[in-house]
Amino acid sequence: MSEISESQSKDSVSTITEQERELAQNILSEFQKGAYASCLSYLNKLESLRPTDLKVTHNKVVVEYYKSDLKKTELTRKSLNAICGQISTMDSNEAIDDVEKCVMRYNQAVLLYHTKQYNAALQIMTRLFAFIEPMEETLAHKVCLLLIELYIVTEQPDAALSILNYVESQFISTDNSKISSSIDKDGVIKSIKEQREPKKDVGDIVIDAFKIKLLKYKARIYLLTHQLKLCKKEWKTLVSLGIVNTSTIFLKAHLEYLRGNYEKAIQFLNSNMKETDFKLCGESSTVLFYNNMACLHLAMGKPTLAYTCLQKALRANKFALESMQVKDTDPLSSQPLYTLGGNKHYELMYSLGVTLLYAGKASKAFDCFTEVAQKIHNNPKLLLRMAECCIYSYKYSNKVDFNIPKRRKDLVQKIIGSGIHKKIILATSLSKDIKYHSEGLSYAIPQPTLEFGYLCLKNALLLLPNNNEPSVPGSLATTMANSVSLSLTSGHNLGIQHTTLMSRATAIESFNLKISILVTSAYVSLCLGDYILSLEHAKTLLSFNKLPGAYKMLGNLYAAESLIFLDKINEALEYLKLENLQDLNTSISMPEIQEKDKEKMEEVMIKPVKGSIRVPFGRSPNVSFLTGIQEGHCSFATRRTWPQL
Repeated sequence: MSEISESQSKDSVSTITEQERELAQNILSEFQKGAYASCLSYLNKLESLRPTDLKVTHNKVVVEYYKSDLKKTELTRKSLNAICGQISTMDSNEAIDDVEKCVMRYNQAVLLYHTKQYNAALQIMTRLFAFIEPMEETLAHKVCLLLIELYIVTEQPDAALSILNYVESQFISTDNSKISSSIDKDGVIKSIKEQREPKKDVGDIVIDAFKIKLLKYKARIYLLTHQLKLCKKEWKTLVSLGIVNTSTIFLKAHLEYLRGNYEKAIQFLNSNMKETDFKLCGESSTVLFYNNMACLHLAMGKPTLAYTCLQKALRANKFALESMQVKDTDPLSSQPLYTLGGNKHYELMYSLGVTLLYAGKASKAFDCFTEVAQKIHNNPKLLLRMAECCIYSYKYSNKVDFNIPKRRKDLVQKIIGSGIHKKIILATSLSKDIKYHSEGLSYAIPQPTLEFGYLCLKNALLLLPNNNEPSVPGSLATTMANSVSLSLTSGHNLGIQHTTLMSRATAIESFNLKISILVTSAYVSLCLGDYILSLEHAKTLLSFNKLPGAYKMLGNLYAAESLIFLDKINEALEYLKLENLQDLNTSISMPEIQEKDKEKMEEVMIKPVKGSIRVPFGRSPNVSFLTGIQEGHCSFATRRTWPQL
């Protein structure tokens, strides 16, 4: 088994006695039967014979953890750190001692993953991947699955697909016909009882399950990178294999959501939803259902319905957590490992904040985002949303700017003289309400002010990479391939047949976010009277070649206005040309959205939401569609199978 170390170190193999060998066999047998008390008894005897053997100590830690029903997570984490050291203390060039220590490191990464310390877990797993060739196959499968999962949750789908392609080429055949099918000749899905297939041995069953997990991961990756045709193909493959459950329903609903078929997605969500026991699988399907329904309602321009669904999701999430928590105890010492990551409170609060923002309730939305920021750090999307709340609180709408008679009165301060000597004295500001007063406000305290919004935008820009413009897809693919192949020995191909297009899709997402932050920064700087900085942001925005028309228009307007305030009229005129108003697209579209799907999405997106922000910030409301119901976990659309100890 991969959960405990069976083998002995190279320098001690020859010194194993028959008594020790017999004890090791008994330990393995009792562990596989789930008899952890007797297993621990044998381990204590073996430990007395081999007190310096780290593998025996490690196995004892694992068995004690299983005996506690995977509840003593903090104690187990400390014990593993004592055995193999904390990953942060290891030198960056230091390799893992040998292949046998991979089990210990893998278990360490699993604990980090379930406690949502994804970057630390990823640091361990990328080093483990270098030992994938000599590794025992069962452990190698688990290492690959966890590494793929970590790349997905850290928003690196290109790297995840590269690993997945490597796994398919090295471990399994990609011929799906070798997976036992439950479809009859007429294309009707048969139930398990109706199937009359010969019984398979345990090895074949494990391989089939592994292939199905890879299919689900591939579908999730295609969703993240908007490869909707490929995702649909993988989903059909899953259904053809008889994998029709809650996770595949979520997957299909997410697919239709991205295609703009919102009514169809709702039909799928309502088709066959069954409540899952949080105590057994570590997540609640009710929470996922209401969150996803909220995403659909918000995309359809119904923020009130979305708000109602999110409130139900929050209540269901609270109920699920309370069913597991023990009063006055640390969750890391009282809850099973697979339930620690089941809390979706902060993801739901983010979605609630976006919903309130689009409903015109910026102050309440800001409070939601502030709560989320306490847990989810360094997220540029979150910082952008907080800045939007600050803008909305400062100026609810642009209606006053289009009241031409009133604007004329504001622009003209007085008229002196008459006849040919008549002079018009213009006002020093473009609007009477342009001045912003913030005396007595601390910029560092979270509150919906333009100053705090400026800080959010400044941090958001620092968090984004510098090379975001989706210009040459080939170079992106090359960079991606090189970054992943560092952990592989020479002569192995990760397989990146779709990397170029997917890297382009990922770059487009990042690019749309960056230009949203830049145009918002220019606007906020302009409102605060920092015209030099506003001009700098506007010029940076306009420096991109593939800039959507609406952002190009706003960049030119903000640059011109900044130059006017800087008394550079001639330069400002260069930015005020009519050709800048010909294209008003708000984002670069994904590479593989069909035209009919694009029309549907645009038709819904152009419907105004009451009180919505008048400056385009990104493509869509950007709430998080969750997919999960693993065999113990969640996050949008497939039953995610978490690697276990």
